[in-house]
Amino acid sequence: MFRKFLMSAAIAGVLALGIPTETTFARQTTDAKQDAKKAGKEAKEAGKQAGEATKDAAKATLKGTRHAAKATAKGTKRAAKTVKRKLTPGTTTAMCKDGTTQTGKTKTTACHDHGGLKR
Repeated sequence: MFRKFLMSAAIAGVLALGIPTETTFARQTTDAKQDAKKAGKEAKEAGKQAGEATKDAAKATLKGTRHAAKATAKGTKRAAKTVKRKLTPGTTTAMCKDGTTQTGKTKTTACHDHGGLKR
């Protein structure tokens, strides 16, 4: 009797759960292939996005570098003008004999080619 019960339970279990067959294995293999393809596509897309992010970061860096270079150039020009003004002696304005007003380091040199100073 126990033997009959055990055989009946085994048969009921196989019928309820099913016998693993080659079709089930093939379906699992196909699913695995599809999952691998999907993972490959997602990896490719992630690579593209990473490339775009790197490209955007490079553009931002370039803009910042250009801005800094322009600011440095502007500051250098300003400093050069200041130094030139400090090192160059002041100029003066003089009324010349021919009626023109000229500038130069001295009043005499300002009117040198204009007939001299008007007194």
